[in-house]
Amino acid sequence: MEQNTTNNPNGKTETKQAKASAKAKPGFGAVVADHKAEFKKIVWPKKDEVAKKTATVIVTSLLIGLIIFCMDTIFTGGQDLAMSLLGLI
Repeated sequence: MEQNTTNNPNGKTETKQAKASAKAKPGFGAVVADHKAEFKKIVWPKKDEVAKKTATVIVTSLLIGLIIFCMDTIFTGGQDLAMSLLGLI
């Protein structure tokens, strides 16, 4: 059987047979090994970095919540005032 070769953009020559075998479903052990290899590539943040980012998220959430609370209070008071001036309440 004749094998056709193609060139990749990164300069490697592959055969169609090699491409077909790469597309085949790997077994469970190969999948687990692949996942382990990917997990080794992960760069986990340091404990102090996580603490700083967590504190930033909490403080930002509290500030936004306070701003929304103040706006809601002001708008509700303005609506109540407008309704009482118009005699609708």
